[in-house]
Formats: sequence, structure tokens, C-alpha cells
Amino acid sequence: MSNQTTTVKASKSNFGSKGWFVIIFSFLCILLQSSLINDSLNVVIEAFAKTRGWSTNSLYAFSSICSAISVLGAAFWGFVSNKTNIRFAWGISLAVTAAACFFWGSAQSSTIYFICLAVSTVCGMAFCYIANMNVISNWFPKKKGIAMGWVTIGFPLSASITTPLVGGIVESGGLERVYTVYAIIAAVFAVIAFAFIRDYPEQAGAYPDNDKSYSKEEADRELAKGLEYMKISPWKPGKLFKTATVWKMAFSLGVLELLSLGIMTNFRPRFLQAGYEDPEIFKMLGIAGILACFGSYLCGQLDAHVGSKKAILITQAIAIVAIVLNLIPTKPTQYLSLPFLAMMLGGASNYLVSLANTIWGRYDFPMAYKVLKPMVALVGACGVAITGILGQTFSYVIAYGVLGGLAALALIVMMVTPDTYLGRTEDDVNKAA
Repeated sequence: MSNQTTTVKASKSNFGSKGWFVIIFSFLCILLQSSLINDSLNVVIEAFAKTRGWSTNSLYAFSSICSAISVLGAAFWGFVSNKTNIRFAWGISLAVTAAACFFWGSAQSSTIYFICLAVSTVCGMAFCYIANMNVISNWFPKKKGIAMGWVTIGFPLSASITTPLVGGIVESGGLERVYTVYAIIAAVFAVIAFAFIRDYPEQAGAYPDNDKSYSKEEADRELAKGLEYMKISPWKPGKLFKTATVWKMAFSLGVLELLSLGIMTNFRPRFLQAGYEDPEIFKMLGIAGILACFGSYLCGQLDAHVGSKKAILITQAIAIVAIVLNLIPTKPTQYLSLPFLAMMLGGASNYLVSLANTIWGRYDFPMAYKVLKPMVALVGACGVAITGILGQTFSYVIAYGVLGGLAALALIVMMVTPDTYLGRTEDDVNKAA
């Protein structure tokens, strides 16, 4: 709808009541996935190892293996959402996660642990990424940057609150209670997704970007044209895999995700190795997490004001600074690294949706994202194992050195990644329809 360009301010958060509902629910689902799959590892891996006699290195490896498996899950959920609708993929993935969590906490064999982790990780790919982010892109095609700035606060908030909360639950009720709580939350969220989420704002009686400068009838008509165009769009997986921009984006943004996962899932053991004790580590986690909540919003504003590519480059440079400061073996520099780390955490998950939408537009975005997200996830999946295994086998100084090298390479690759618009314009969509 071409008139949006004159009425929508990309940096404003006037999403409307229905838009805010989608954003808040999206944020909560991200919080659940990040807490369950990533940040709880700071506590539960050690707890499972001690109570079951399992190897911590094996459990770290399980997480990376499951993340790699979830790449196939991303393709699966893309297929499911195409054959049904995005809301169904969102809801059913939450319901299956709830079922897996009921068995996870009482697992007495590493095989059952692995199966529950794998199922939850694959389903998390839907309710945190594939379904979730497709809905965000559909609802906020012009305000994607600031919308992502709000919803991805779930990632750093999880990092700041999960470790102490899960640690307290383990002490009071054991691992079984931890996963019962997760199961109940996932089940409630599944009901909400089925009852209230819609793939497009027009289907909920709302407007894209809450732009009410045109009639409801016009909005419905334009959506119908866009949906018809999507059936004949030239941007199919074959063409996307042959596009160099796709591969550059996947590596560069995948490394940003790798850094985030690797650092936060190993935050506690890294600083234990450096001589810190739990109370101080939890305080540092809290500082980083709270600052990262602001960092997520700031990254959204940065995206809206300077564009996705420049925002990514700035965030990658900040990530390198965070790692360098963290490697200097003094308490002041390691504390000083926290705000830089927070900015990286805030932006790590913002940019794929925003840059892909910038390059492919509202109606070509879904297919581009379904191809890109598994590729990014495959790179990001290596973070837990690379950091954990190198840190436990050698030292976290070596692990962080490797992460710093990868961050520098990712920045260089992003520099040579074009952000030229490749999708079809609205006029092309209208002609195709």
C-alpha cells in the first residue's frame, strides 16, 4: 500500500491495542524459548550432571546437536505454516513443548533428556522464530525494526532472570518442578496462540503498522492481491540458494547469534573459572540482562534511523569490544564489558527479520526468511558447544579468543553484503494479481 510511506514513522511505537497484544505475546514466547532452551543451561546442566552422573561436555554437545536438528525443524515449520497457517504452527509447537517438558525434569536416562531437549528445541524454532517472526513481519512491514526492538527484549530479560529463578526452583523443588513450571506456561501460551493470534493484521480487523489512512476494504483488497502474488513469486528456495546475499547474511548474522548463545549459556562457568563466586556472577548477569533490555530497544531505534545494515555493523563492532574487554583479566574491564555485551545481546536477534524485510519486502519476505533462518540457526547452534567445550577442555580465555576472531570475520562479511531491494514492489504485486 503505497500511501503508507507518507503516513508511517518507522521509529514510533504507536502499534495500536491489537498490535501491542501481538508484540507482548511474541515477547513472552521469546522469553519462554530463551529461558527453556538456552539460559537455564547455566543451572540445569550442572544439576543433571550431579544428580544423574552424566558428563557436562556431553550435555553441552546435546544442546548444539539439538540446535542443528532444529534447522530441519525450521524447514518443517515453514512447510506446516504454508499448508495450514502461521497461527496453527505457533500454537501446536507450544502444545508439543508443554508435553515434552512434563517428561524432561524426571528423565533418568540421557536418551530421554536428549529427546525432550530435541523436541523442545525444534518446537521453539516455530514459536520463537518461524511463526513468531513471520507474524511480526506481516503486522509491521514498515515498523519492523522498532517492533523487533520491543519483542526481542525477551532474550536479554531471560538472560538476567533465568539463572537465579531456575537456581532457586532447583533448590526448593528439584529439576522436576522446574520443567513442570515450563510445561504449564507453554500450555497456557498454546491456548492463547490458537484463540487470539492471526497471521495478518487485516484478519484481526487491524491495519499493517497501525496505519489507518485507508479503508478496511482497501486493506483487505491489498492483502488479497499480496497473497495471490505470493503463489507465483519468483523467490523460491532454488533462487534464494543461488543468491550470494543470502549466504553472506546467513554467515554474518549466524555468527552474531553464535556469540550470543555461546557467551550467555556459558556465562556462569566462564566467570567461575575466572575466580568469581555465584553471588557476584548472578549480579553481573542481572546487570547485563537489564542493560540488554534497553539495548534491544536501542538497536530497534538504531535500525529505524540508520538502516538495518549499518545497525548490524555497529552492533558487530560493539560485540568485538565486549569480547576484548572481557578478555582483559581485571575486574574493572570485565565489568566494563557488560554494557557492550548487553548491546550485542539486544541486537543479536533483531536484525534477520529487519534486513530480510528490507531486501525482500512484505510478500517475498516469508520465503526468504524460511530459507535464511535455518541457515542462521545452523551457524548459531555451534555457539554452545564451541564456547563450552573449548572453555571446559582448555580455558574460556581461548574460547573467547575464538569468538572474537569469528566476530571480526562476520563484520567483514557484512561490510560486503549488499542491502539492495530485491523483492517485488507493490506495483509489481498489483500487476501480478
